[in-house]
Amino acid sequence: MHIDRRAFLLGVGLTLLGPTEAEARTRPIYYLPKAIHKKFAWTIDDGVSNSAILSYLNIAEKYDQHLTFFVTSCYSGWKKNHKRIQALVDAGKIQLANHTLSHRDLSKSSAGVIRNQLLECHKFIYNEYGYDARPFFRPTYGYWNDKVLKVAAELGYTAPMMWMGTLGDQANLPAKTTISLAEQWIHSGRIIIDHANSVKSADEIHAILSIINRRELKSITLREAFNFR
Repeated sequence: MHIDRRAFLLGVGLTLLGPTEAEARTRPIYYLPKAIHKKFAWTIDDGVSNSAILSYLNIAEKYDQHLTFFVTSCYSGWKKNHKRIQALVDAGKIQLANHTLSHRDLSKSSAGVIRNQLLECHKFIYNEYGYDARPFFRPTYGYWNDKVLKVAAELGYTAPMMWMGTLGDQANLPAKTTISLAEQWIHSGRIIIDHANSVKSADEIHAILSIINRRELKSITLREAFNFR
């Protein structure tokens, strides 16, 4: 979703929402909405590895899998790959969402730190790509409390996205472990968490795509899943 009125949304900061609107959607979300078609959300966090980011961009581009990236904006890969990311955002094949500035544990942070972590990531995504990441954010480590949700909602991040399935959060997992996790968790209606922190082998990627194809699934972005334009 592109925002043309830059000054309106991001002058010196974000316009805060009123209490009613901010509190309307603040509970963590674990599944996609029920749908007729067989779809799931392949979401990728962090971005420690520039090569891993590139490999996921290749998946979106070459295999037409729509991906949601939860950007941790301190990592340089989100700027280094500007041209390709911008093209895929413009094509609607990838979505950018907020995963904080530097991956601090928000559940142990003050309201001021929570705000800064989310706001600085928001500003990066907007200034780099002209893209408003709201309302989707993912609390780091999946840790949240009422304070985290309240501050996030005040900034317009009213859709805290969790997951119901993982492809592993540990760097350099054995290929058989990654493939086993994919077999276990990739199903219709699931939000799957993955990480751009180490590069998956070609065999792992092909095995994951094979599972998706065999189950007649299609990955979609969270914006597509929740009909948010």
